[in-house]
Amino acid sequence: MNHDIVTQTLKTYFFEKGKTIKVIQRYLRIKYRLMMDEKLLEKRLQNISVN
Repeated sequence: MNHDIVTQTLKTYFFEKGKTIKVIQRYLRIKYRLMMDEKLLEKRLQNISVN
């Protein structure tokens, strides 16, 4: 999987710091102006976990 902004953010904040999907969603919206659907973020997490 590509090491893009979303993947790096999920790895850092979900796996290392234990933040929730809602917090990560808010962080992406404020810092990078990315509107990410919660379902999409969960799917990305599943892809990271498999790899």
